[in-house]
Amino acid sequence: MDQFTNNDNSGMVGFLVGIIILVFAGIFFSLLADKRFSFSSNRISLESTIRDEKVELDSLKSRLETAREHWRKHCEPLSSQGDSVSEVAASLRADQARVKGLREEVTAAKAELATVAEDYEEYRSRYRQQVRGAASEEQLGELKSRTGRTYTNVTIRKVSAAGIEIRHDQGISRLLPEELDPAWHERFQWTRDEVTKTLEEEKARQDRHNRFVDQKNAASAGPEEKPRKSNSKPKRAKKETKADPRLAGLREEVRETRSRYMSAQSEASRARSEASMNRGKSVPGSLETWSERAIRMESAAGRLRSQYMAARGKLAAMAPTDSLLSDEDR
Repeated sequence: MDQFTNNDNSGMVGFLVGIIILVFAGIFFSLLADKRFSFSSNRISLESTIRDEKVELDSLKSRLETAREHWRKHCEPLSSQGDSVSEVAASLRADQARVKGLREEVTAAKAELATVAEDYEEYRSRYRQQVRGAASEEQLGELKSRTGRTYTNVTIRKVSAAGIEIRHDQGISRLLPEELDPAWHERFQWTRDEVTKTLEEEKARQDRHNRFVDQKNAASAGPEEKPRKSNSKPKRAKKETKADPRLAGLREEVRETRSRYMSAQSEASRARSEASMNRGKSVPGSLETWSERAIRMESAAGRLRSQYMAARGKLAAMAPTDSLLSDEDR
C-alpha cells in the first residue's frame, strides 16, 4: 500500500514537473517568437534607413563632384594669380597717380593757354592799330567794291573797326568790310563781332546827336527871349532866332533818310554774315534765304543811300555849314 502511495506521489510530481517544463517551454518559445518578430522589424527599418542614407550619400557625392568641377574651372586658376593681382593693383595705383599728375598738367596748360591767348589778343590789337593807322592817306588808283561800284583816284582817309573811309573823285565814302575783297580782311583783321559792335555804337551816338540837335532846334524855334540889356538891336536878334520851316524840313529829311540807310546797311551786313555761315538756309520764320535777304537789303541800302545823298545835297545848297553836313558820308 505504501508502494502504491509512493508511485502516485511520483506520478504527480512528474506530472507537475512536466507541466512546469511545458509552461517554461511555452514562455521560451513565446519570447523567441517576439524576438524574431522584433528583429525582423528592426531589420526592415534598418534596410530602409540604409537605402535613404545611400541616396543622400549619392547626392552628396554628386554635389561634391560639382563643387570640385567649379573649383577646377573658376577658383583654381585664380588661386595661382595672386602675384598677378598684386601687380595689377600696383599698376592701377601708379596709373591713378599718373592721372592726377596729368590733370595738374592740364590745369597748368589751360592757365598758360589763357595767358598766351591774352598776350596774342593784345599783340593782335596792337598790330591792327598799327596797320590801320599806317594806312591813313594811302593812295589807290582804283578801288572796286564787291557790290560792283568802282571808285577812282582813291585815298584812304581812315581805317576803323567797321571798314575804311575813302576820298575819291565823287566825294567821300565809307565801305564796310563785307563790301571789300578778302585781301582787305586779311590786311586789317576785321571780325564780325567787332564790326557789329562798332556799327551799334555809331548808331547810338548818331541817335544821341540827333536828339541833341532836335532839342537845340526846338529851343531856337521857341518863344523869343526877353531882350537883354545890351547894345545889340532887337530886330536883328529876332531875325537870328527865327527858325526857317524849309530848313527844318530839309534837316528832318536828312536825318530820316540817313537813319533808314544805316538800318538797311546794318541789316544787309548781318544778312551777308549769316549767308556766309549758313549757306542755303532760310531766315527763321521766312521762306527767304539769307543770301536772298542780303541781296534785297543791299539793293534797298543802295536806294536809301541815293535818297540820303540827295537830301544832303538839298541841305548843303541851302545851309552849307549846317551841323548835319559834318557827319561823314556812309
